[in-house]
Amino acid sequence: MIPSHTWFPQSLQERAAWYQNYNTQIAIVGASLGFSAAEITGFADDNLVLQFLADTDTQMAAFDRAVRQYRKIVTEGDIGEPTPAFPANPAFALPKEILTGLFERLNKARTRILAAPAYTDETGALLGILPRTPDSISPADAKPTITIQAAQTGYLFSVVVADRAESDMWDVFTMRKGAVNWISVGRFTGKSSDVTITPTTPNEPEQIQVRVQLRKNNQNYGQPSDVVYVTVNP
Repeated sequence: MIPSHTWFPQSLQERAAWYQNYNTQIAIVGASLGFSAAEITGFADDNLVLQFLADTDTQMAAFDRAVRQYRKIVTEGDIGEPTPAFPANPAFALPKEILTGLFERLNKARTRILAAPAYTDETGALLGILPRTPDSISPADAKPTITIQAAQTGYLFSVVVADRAESDMWDVFTMRKGAVNWISVGRFTGKSSDVTITPTTPNEPEQIQVRVQLRKNNQNYGQPSDVVYVTVNP
């Protein structure tokens, strides 16, 4: 089962960030809400595994992009061009064995928390278990959070956009070193996309600034994301 979207995030990376906060807060207030030391340790174990799975997902996605880029260069490149090294295989080691049912345990814990005599809405807000309402974020205040991952080759980077609120698409903008204007490099939907740029100096790495602007009904929606630097490679 998956907890309700009214209080629990939808993407794996957002869930990992949410659970990290929940784990920190439940360690502080858990005893007052009726949880035993063993149960609080169980939350910490669940969090450890969820963080590992989120990190693994990111690394696997990066490895997949790198292999596809390697295949493209080896198969479509011109004879005489340098042959890239094959991407290194990611290595993973599960940090803790846990029982199946992490989300169900979380959902049952929330039910207990809400019914605990010591529970307050302030505690619920700290734990992140209060339902969100459509009016929680005004359109003017909506601001996406972006994660950038550069491919090993090909002047390509991937953008993952969280906190999209009610937007239905988003624009990616870049700014080159020495430039003063942001340039749109693509419009996308969903939570992620790949972007390929044309280098200022061919065959040289280049650091660029990236930000995202949400859109809704073909109009800008909310504030631009914070700027993230990424270095793309030939």
